[in-house]
Amino acid sequence: MYRWPLLLLTIPAAVALADENDRQGLLTAPTWSSINALPAQLLDSPNAGDDTFVKIRAGGMFVFGEGEITSGDEIGGSTNVLDLEDTLGQDTDDFSPIGSVAVAIPVVDLLIEAGYVGSYTFDGSTTNSVSFDDQEFTGTVTSSEDLSIFEANIMYELAEVKFVTIYIGGGARLIDAEAEITGEVMGSTQTESEDLFLPIPVAAVGANLDLGSNIAIRGKLAGLYLGDYGSVIDASAEIGYDFNRFFGIFVGYRLMNVESDEFDLEIDATLQGIYAGAEVRF
Repeated sequence: MYRWPLLLLTIPAAVALADENDRQGLLTAPTWSSINALPAQLLDSPNAGDDTFVKIRAGGMFVFGEGEITSGDEIGGSTNVLDLEDTLGQDTDDFSPIGSVAVAIPVVDLLIEAGYVGSYTFDGSTTNSVSFDDQEFTGTVTSSEDLSIFEANIMYELAEVKFVTIYIGGGARLIDAEAEITGEVMGSTQTESEDLFLPIPVAAVGANLDLGSNIAIRGKLAGLYLGDYGSVIDASAEIGYDFNRFFGIFVGYRLMNVESDEFDLEIDATLQGIYAGAEVRF
């Protein structure tokens, strides 16, 4: 008959022990301290790809292009400033494989990168009379442009504050362009072509934002203006997911504008589009 009062007396002691020693269960309401700790736990986590020395990327990029080319002076009533779409009637969408190799030198906080931005071909036909290479092309005029783009970068790790890393540096963009036009010239079919190889140095800045150990947001902006010789603006932003230290995937958007008025083939072209691929690290 005395068991129930004794059991009731043990309840406060049991509750006190549970509050002091037991961990929170799945259904326990979160405390303010646990909520405030979440951002720090998320953002302080190092990315899984940190502390690797070689990064090899492979993927593809789908490009939307626009711009114009010029070679020689106006002849007759035709125009020599040839818009790729409006004047030449070209299809300026194309896909190309892309890739890069980057080597990190942690002793001096440098990242050296060489990349292939892709090769893109735009072609089409028009009935507009056009001037190219000091000749007037009439009738049905067919044309094409081939653009191959390479890059080299040397980036220095300027600062690393928790989950953000900032880089500065420089490099070069190497553009190999060829334009070809076929049409009637004074009653006979004729084909003319012009080539341009344009290396342009660039200054660059980049940033990495690590969202935990598996997700990272990256951005880079590079460019330089050298007057009529040439100018380039190259900007990209991407998000990457790392499965582990050695392998990850990425998807991003890149925009590049190239302009040069100094050579026989003058060019003002903008390429932009979506890219995606995978990265292997060692």
